[in-house]
Amino acid sequence: MAAPAKKIKKKILVVDDDFSDLRAMKMALEKEGYEVLAASNGRQALELLDKNEFALVLLDIRMPEISGYELLRLFKARLDGSLKIAFVSILPQREVNMQDVDGFVQKPFSPESLLAQVKKIIK
Repeated sequence: MAAPAKKIKKKILVVDDDFSDLRAMKMALEKEGYEVLAASNGRQALELLDKNEFALVLLDIRMPEISGYELLRLFKARLDGSLKIAFVSILPQREVNMQDVDGFVQKPFSPESLLAQVKKIIK
């Protein structure tokens, strides 16, 4: 009898300067079986992006130094467009420029709402 195929974990990059939100997202996603790398600023996110392949990036908009919008532009310039990106923000979605992103998670979020949005994006 053949051994069951090992499920490949999808890798997600979480970028947020708020450590409690970063930790909450990481815990919820890991509990669901995703492999999660975290960055608390844009510089760290770019370094991780250069060294890893991600199925999804969850990206805070309001961050010091490099905003989520600027990071989105830098990510798109470095990649072939296959990377899925979702904004995570306290800003209401109607105030967010959703061009070039695949989803949105409203802060404050529940683990259930976060996971629902992630599953919708990376089926």
